[in-house]
Amino acid sequence: MNLLNFAHGESFMLGAFVALVLASSGMSLPVAFIGSLLILGIFGAILERVAIRPLYGKTELNLFVATIGLSILLRQAGLLLFGSDAVPFPEGFGTSLIVQGTVRITGQQVGTIISSIIIMIGLNLLLKRTKIGIAMRAVAQDDSTAALMGINVHLIKTFVYAVSTSVGAAAGILFASLTFTVYDMGLLMGIKGFTAAVVGGLGSLPGAVLGGLLLGLVEQLSAGFISSLYRDAISLSILILVLLVLPTGILGRRGSKWGKV
Repeated sequence: MNLLNFAHGESFMLGAFVALVLASSGMSLPVAFIGSLLILGIFGAILERVAIRPLYGKTELNLFVATIGLSILLRQAGLLLFGSDAVPFPEGFGTSLIVQGTVRITGQQVGTIISSIIIMIGLNLLLKRTKIGIAMRAVAQDDSTAALMGINVHLIKTFVYAVSTSVGAAAGILFASLTFTVYDMGLLMGIKGFTAAVVGGLGSLPGAVLGGLLLGLVEQLSAGFISSLYRDAISLSILILVLLVLPTGILGRRGSKWGKV
């Protein structure tokens, strides 16, 4: 969409809260998980239609500022709806421990990793193996030519926003199951997600995964060998360094505005 969506972190927060509400109403966690993804997908499609589509054809700065405004609006809505207290999220994969020497891994951590891999594989298959995925990639490369080829560009962009919101919701649910749920949880995660995408190469799904893994490793190593107080500062310093040294990211393509699709 040629859009840096700074409201993406709020889909992270809303997805966790919607799943929490559904689970509290008596639904099982898997059903609450799927229900949250569907609800956030519909919500994302509505957001694109109401707040983003009217700005198509305007400057990129207008779109950028609009997503910042959406971020603030949704975060404050989360504060009003859910309050400022951190709420524990039920663990869906149990609390069993896997101990190997000094390494301790919980069942929840293993389940989160497996779920993340499944989501990434599914998203990659959607982009590479389906007609709508091919249409998404065509619109990303050149929306004018895609429109001439008979692709409904506006419909594809709505679908993209819906899918991205759903994936953000899934990330929020998995993160909350390891920590907690709070109204501003998406603020820093949105920045870190953007950092991971820049490090890996904007527009590259494998690059985003690689960037996220590298960022996570750097944060944990810096927390272990330096101090956990500097973990976030170090991750943001990486963003500045990458922008200075390798603006297209690790897997980004030279001469491309957003990397490769």
